Amino acid sequence: MGHDPRILCCPDGLVTDRRRYVKVLDCTIRDGGLCNSWKFDHELVGKTFRALTEARVDYMEVGYRSSDEAISREKVGPWRFCDEKDLEAVAARGDMKLSTMVDVGKVRAKDIPPVSDTMIGVVRIATYAHQIDEALELLKHCLDSGYETFINVMAVSVCEPDDMDRYLEKLAASQVHNVAVVDSFGALLPHHVRYLFRKYRSFLGNEKHIGMHAHNNLQNAYANTVAAIEEGADFVDATIHGIGRGAGNCPIESLLFYLENARYDVRPILDLVEEFALLRDELRWGYHLPYAISGFMNVHPKQAIAMMDTQARYQCTDYYDRLQKARAAGGRPSLD
Repeated sequence: MGHDPRILCCPDGLVTDRRRYVKVLDCTIRDGGLCNSWKFDHELVGKTFRALTEARVDYMEVGYRSSDEAISREKVGPWRFCDEKDLEAVAARGDMKLSTMVDVGKVRAKDIPPVSDTMIGVVRIATYAHQIDEALELLKHCLDSGYETFINVMAVSVCEPDDMDRYLEKLAASQVHNVAVVDSFGALLPHHVRYLFRKYRSFLGNEKHIGMHAHNNLQNAYANTVAAIEEGADFVDATIHGIGRGAGNCPIESLLFYLENARYDVRPILDLVEEFALLRDELRWGYHLPYAISGFMNVHPKQAIAMMDTQARYQCTDYYDRLQKARAAGGRPSLD
């Protein structure tokens, strides 16, 4: 434990040493790409790579690998596919590990080359609980191909306890290196995060690294990330200025302030924030009332995202009432 010299009224011993060991994964381009269909220009992605490298961030998730059969290249930018020519235009090999995410059902094993043939060293497999067997098949290919691996079971807040037990048992028996607690709907509060980390650890033990991916619907992405670190998270996700789908993610600049670790240098991130702040006015991520409602109701934010594209984006009473009516009728509210 150590003293926090900023806060004069609190005694020594309140700052957890766990924050000294956590690794930081930046997913600015990957998760931020959900706001603009991954159409960031190469110049901005290159600047992001250089800033994160200078900041000594551990991982940069530069986008997705996808199947041409599942995703139309005409509708998305280059970071939905991360072709080698695009990676070489923005990045270089170094200490920071480059990562791509793959969605179960939207990628084939043949779309993921051997690690020796790519600048990518890390693959994060995004799956829902009911797809876990398919995710594990993809995991085997990634392990055989030489990658460091993550599995992100999405929308954990809508998983029944028995379903969670089943996928955690399968992950515990697998060779995956890292597993993330993923708050896809931004519905979790810090006490939920603490419970989930203890549950994940009880199943996965200390052999697998456990981390946090938080969304900011209820303005808790930062608080939930801090709670995860206090529970012993091995890694946490963040993005520049909090860019990400809908309400966005934990801001990496705030996270690095909290970590206050000499291993990281926040200054290169601060120099880049303005460019993303200008994009925020256009792409409208971050806290907005429709996202708060979707987070409170624990539903996918797609209806809220659609509302944000209209002039009536803050006329939310009807949206709230419909979700409340669905909830009162029994079961989980949904407008799907």
